[in-house]
Amino acid sequence: MNRLSHQEEIYNGLIKWKLPFYFSKPVINHLTHFIDGMLSVGFTGKLTEIHSFSHQKKHRTTLGHFLKKGSWNEGYLLRQTQEQILQKMDQDEPVFLLLDDTICEKTKPSSQASTPTESCGYHFSHTDGKSVWGHQVVQLMLKNGDQAYPYEFQLFHKETTESKIKLSIEMIKRVPALQPSVYLLCDSWYTSGSIIDVALSKGIHVIGSLKTNRILYPQGIRIQAKEFARYIREEETDLVTIGHESYRVYRYEGALNDLDMGVVLMCWKEEHPMEPKHMRCFLSTDTELTTEQILSYYSQRWSIETYFKQVKGMVGFNGYQVRSERAIKRFWTIVQFTYVFAMYLRKAAFNLAIQCIRKQKIGSIIEFVYHETTNGTSLEQMKNELQVA
Repeated sequence: MNRLSHQEEIYNGLIKWKLPFYFSKPVINHLTHFIDGMLSVGFTGKLTEIHSFSHQKKHRTTLGHFLKKGSWNEGYLLRQTQEQILQKMDQDEPVFLLLDDTICEKTKPSSQASTPTESCGYHFSHTDGKSVWGHQVVQLMLKNGDQAYPYEFQLFHKETTESKIKLSIEMIKRVPALQPSVYLLCDSWYTSGSIIDVALSKGIHVIGSLKTNRILYPQGIRIQAKEFARYIREEETDLVTIGHESYRVYRYEGALNDLDMGVVLMCWKEEHPMEPKHMRCFLSTDTELTTEQILSYYSQRWSIETYFKQVKGMVGFNGYQVRSERAIKRFWTIVQFTYVFAMYLRKAAFNLAIQCIRKQKIGSIIEFVYHETTNGTSLEQMKNELQVA
């Protein structure tokens, strides 16, 4: 370990989380360097950056070995992260489970590549509007109050995994019982009958966007939502304001395909004509919620989009250059842990926590240089100590 105060804080924090019960001292040292490197300015995901940004004295190849072949159980790290998250849940506030997926795009290797990245495939990107090469990750987060935490992720194998729905169901089943009210928030891909059934069996209500071709049964008539919308008059809607936007909303309560009773909100922005092509639909299995509550709760889903942007832009979630599936999953586990751990260290949202930690790191290095100078340490020795010689 280097004698840098910000690294000592990370190291001591890992001890407070009782990680030495599960990991050896060398593993704790490695985690300290990974956390330090990932939270540094300019980190993009490369292990060489972990090595240089954290001033590690061991050879950089030890980092790749740690991910691919190191003797440590990443499952312990994930479970410890989850335990800390569950302790943060305020019983007086609703808990939101945020479910979505993202793609870590990679460059497709040539047919001559001897060691291509494992588990890559083509996945459709809604952002790019086309299929891209890379890894697709299904993510589950927990949000309570103002804070959202990454809880679990699964790598989706397009060729071997049955479906993203199945992965999602497995993660939902593993979430422990939470009180008093829990809502699963998702987009239209995940508002399937099987996910709704599993969520309701655990006492979790579902609020999600709905495809406009979903079948409704107004007055027992089987009809697609977009066709039903043609018969809705403006005077049958309510004007609802959520945030800075106002919407014309028609509230349907009744049966849907795969659901005996639910609420469907058919929404148009106030300035748009009430035509099916401008309509968005939202489902709630909790019929006791008001229209305003349903839309307000669904807006909490945006936190998972923010998370994807932050971990990709700040913590190198999609910049990894390791090739084995095991190493990739371990890297992602450390990224998720680092995200939660940074919030723990600064007791703040991640975007504020990482800014504070980065400033502290600069002060820590200045402090180190000052003390070494007063102790008569030569410039060359300090460069060696900081691995910048």
